[in-house]
Amino acid sequence: MTEEQQNLLQKLYVEQQLAESNLNTIQQQIELTQVLLNQYQNGLAILKELEARKEGEETLLNVGGGIFIQAKLIDTSKVTRALGSGVRIELTIEQAMEGVGKAIESLGKQYESLISDLGKLANRAESLDAQMRQLATQMQAQGAQ
Repeated sequence: MTEEQQNLLQKLYVEQQLAESNLNTIQQQIELTQVLLNQYQNGLAILKELEARKEGEETLLNVGGGIFIQAKLIDTSKVTRALGSGVRIELTIEQAMEGVGKAIESLGKQYESLISDLGKLANRAESLDAQMRQLATQMQAQGAQ
């Protein structure tokens, strides 16, 4: 086994380990993006349901985790949206649905991009594995001579 082969094998191994780590990171990002997409899609469905309701009507309101509360709708024309850090704004249902729709579209694009990146990285990891196996075979053949 030559020093050049050892260096190449070590380089391939480090790159393969980095690819595996990146694969795990991208997979976690995909899972998080899917969770956010589901939350926004559920929120949009609730907004559409509220839009069809009348003021004063009683309804079951989903608070998450399969838990519902009985609620009486006071004003179905406005909703409050959290912006973060305790900041909230009042929007019409139409404005809220538009904002949620844009968020869903953006998250969908992000999801597709992550899936594409995952595929490319998985292909690269497979290529590195093949290169390492080929190099190991060559080194074994040289050692047998």
